[in-house]
Amino acid sequence: MTQYKRLRLAVPLAVAVAALWMTPQSQQPATDTKAQPSRLQRKIPDVNNFPIAEFSTPKSNDPKRNARGEKYDKSHWRVNPNVVADSTVSVDKVDFNLPAIPVEKAAAIVVGTVTHAQAYLSNDKTGVYSSFAVSIDEILKNPGNLAVGISIEVEREGGRVKFPSGRVHLYLISEQDMPRAGRQYVLFLTATDISLVFEIMTGYEIRNGSVYALDDLPQPRSRDNTPAAEFMNELRTRVASH
Repeated sequence: MTQYKRLRLAVPLAVAVAALWMTPQSQQPATDTKAQPSRLQRKIPDVNNFPIAEFSTPKSNDPKRNARGEKYDKSHWRVNPNVVADSTVSVDKVDFNLPAIPVEKAAAIVVGTVTHAQAYLSNDKTGVYSSFAVSIDEILKNPGNLAVGISIEVEREGGRVKFPSGRVHLYLISEQDMPRAGRQYVLFLTATDISLVFEIMTGYEIRNGSVYALDDLPQPRSRDNTPAAEFMNELRTRVASH
C-alpha cells in the first residue's frame, strides 16, 4: 500500500489520504463569469507522467541551471532517500480563488507544445522541480522577449526523485498537475529572474478540439470541455481589453 507524507498537516494516515483528494470547502472562490457545475469529480493527476530526477546525479556545472536550482534550496520537501513514505504531498499552497482566465495576474500567456520534460534537484538536494521546454505556437500576452517559434522553459515545483536504491518518491503540490511532453497547452506564466524561463501559474490542455484545466481548481475546472475556439476567443477578448 502506497504511503503518503503530508507537509504541515498532522492527522492519521487514513484521514490524510482521504483528505488529499478533498477540496477545502472554506476556500471555495467567488463565481467566475461562467456558472460553475454544482459538483466536479475530483481530478487526480497521473503521477506516472511526472518528470524524474536522479538523486545520484552530481551538481550541474551550468551556471543557469544552478541559479534556477538555488531558489529551491532549503526546501520544505526535505528530500531524503531514507524517508519511508512513497509520496510527499504539500497542501495549502495553491490559490483556490484563481480566476479561470487570470489575464491580469500572468506576466505571459502563450499557446505552445511541450517538447521535453525533466525534473531537477535543488543545489543542496533538499528540493525538486520540473522543467518543460515549450515551443511557442501563439502569444497572447508578451512581456517583451517572446516570439512565435522560439522555445522557452517553464517550471513547476515538484516531480519524482529516483534514489540509488531504485525507489522512486513523488513530491506533489496538491491540486497541481504537470504538463505532458508532446501535448499542446494554453499556459499562464509568471516571470523569473532568468530570461525565457517562467513558472506555471496554471494552464489548459488543448485536446480533441476542447480545453481541459491542468489544475484541480474550481474556476479553471468549470471550463473543462469548453470548445477550444470559444475559449481562445474569450481569452483574446480579455487580453485586448486588459
